[in-house]
Amino acid sequence: MTFLQHNALGAVAQGLHTTVVELTAASPGYRDIVFRPRPGGGITWTGAAHESPYGRVAIRWELHASGIEVHTTVPTGTRARIEWPDRGVTTVAAGSTTTWRLERHTDQPTSPTGHH
Repeated sequence: MTFLQHNALGAVAQGLHTTVVELTAASPGYRDIVFRPRPGGGITWTGAAHESPYGRVAIRWELHASGIEVHTTVPTGTRARIEWPDRGVTTVAAGSTTTWRLERHTDQPTSPTGHH
């Protein structure tokens, strides 16, 4: 059993949650959500999820030879955006689970795939 309330383990989990994968409430209760995928340091994939008052909020990203693939889940009644490593911003639809791809050669996210 891992006890994440212990300062040492909790600090590691908090660091991953807010730095590498970053899933952040931009307003109280996760009404506004910011995703900031930040690959680096040899990490090739990671994810985070949170049960907000509106429902599940989640992000998972994975590096590929062609770029980064990001999966997001955003509950109905919220607003969300992805702030990409290149400083671009993409709005994510509420009530959706979506897959985004940022190709290395274009630096522009492709059209989302997924369902609403």
